[in-house]
Amino acid sequence: MSSGAKVNPTAARFCHLCGKPLRGRYYIYETGLICCDTCQRDRPRCARCGVPLDDAALARQRASGGSQPLCAHCAREAPRCSSCGRAIIGTYHTFEELGPEPPRKFCGDCVRSRPRCDLCRAPVPQGMRPLPDGQYRCAVCARDLVLDDATVRKVYEQALATMQQVLGERLRQIPRLEVTDRRHLAQVRRRFARQGGGDDDGAHHVLGFFVRVGNDLAIYVERALPRSLLLGTLAHELGHALQAETAPWVHDPALCEGFAEWVAHRVLVSRGLQVEAARATRRDDLYGRSLRTMLDIERRKGVSGVLAAARGKGT
Repeated sequence: MSSGAKVNPTAARFCHLCGKPLRGRYYIYETGLICCDTCQRDRPRCARCGVPLDDAALARQRASGGSQPLCAHCAREAPRCSSCGRAIIGTYHTFEELGPEPPRKFCGDCVRSRPRCDLCRAPVPQGMRPLPDGQYRCAVCARDLVLDDATVRKVYEQALATMQQVLGERLRQIPRLEVTDRRHLAQVRRRFARQGGGDDDGAHHVLGFFVRVGNDLAIYVERALPRSLLLGTLAHELGHALQAETAPWVHDPALCEGFAEWVAHRVLVSRGLQVEAARATRRDDLYGRSLRTMLDIERRKGVSGVLAAARGKGT
């Protein structure tokens, strides 16, 4: 924007805002707007770029219920909040997305006030209804939800077959699959974590859980997950099952969660879901750090090196 520049009177004869003839000092902006000294001084300003506003912009503001006023250029160019649809002025928020598209942008008001998707934590739009268990799914996470248990079992079979193909090893005993809601899964986690029957750091929303009690093996998975997230979750729990079967003496959380995350990563990549697989590599918690360690071992020593590490035989 250029302001305060005096122009040749022959270049413009009337103020674009008030329509009066230009006399004395006037101003020209990079958008082509030309305004007189009075409009430059007295007109309300665009909340985004600061140029004086014309009557049409002020009418748009009144029609929108008092949102911050924008000039025509900023009304076209400003990013829009993916939750409320309003133009974003200043800082916006993004969240880790499940899909391959660029991250959506959200305004601060929606981040502070709207219900959040229970998977990616993005604000959900007005009118979005929760699932029966009270959880929300945003538009992106809801695009490919697996809602029926029969389809969950088909994805389980895909995860199992892909894991065994990628690793070249087969489970002697396949855990039974229990599809449940978030509340029941949390109860299972609390019960078996106290008994030493599973891994649970309690720090995040766990979507699946592997349980071994004697000869009884089970994988619990949360209902209503997007297909790619469901596939990765089931592969992760199958990784726990394989490690429990082949190396029951290993209890180091970094080895256990790192191996399970590596299995999920390999299954997702094998199914053509590289973008989804890469999400876990960016995490800065036990899961992400341990996964990166396993991927480094794979680069140096191959799949056999990862299997050896998962069995406590060095890295």
